[in-house]
Amino acid sequence: MVPFWPPAPVIVSRAVIRAIGEGWAWILGRRRRIRVTGTSMAPTLAAGEFVLVDPHRRPSIGEVVVARHPHDDELLIVKRLTGRSPDDRLTLSSDNPTAGTDSRVWGPVDADRLVGVVTLVLDRAIGGDLRPPTPNGAQGSGGRDHRAAPE
Repeated sequence: MVPFWPPAPVIVSRAVIRAIGEGWAWILGRRRRIRVTGTSMAPTLAAGEFVLVDPHRRPSIGEVVVARHPHDDELLIVKRLTGRSPDDRLTLSSDNPTAGTDSRVWGPVDADRLVGVVTLVLDRAIGGDLRPPTPNGAQGSGGRDHRAAPE
């Protein structure tokens, strides 16, 4: 028998390394885990998925964020940051605008309503698909406002 020496190198993708770092940040209390409900962010995010949120990072235009609804302090919403005014008010948009409300309905949101930036998606269907939220411009079918419930 021929020994398998030296052992074959283990190849780890950047996504896995990033996911491990985000997992540690969550364990250490530096991230919040939130469950997504609704369809207004489809296909980027699906109902039932969990996201990790960084409450300390200032978001950039195009990133997915979690904020408090402008008319209901108890309701968290998941939207894409699509604009920032000079007075630091945020324009939040749905990836699936036919499925919910966003800044088109309630106008820009005060920056102090921001909960954090989504840093990682934990896909509930595959049970471990770790991916960053990315814009893809696709449209989904109708539904209700995309809401998030803290876990």
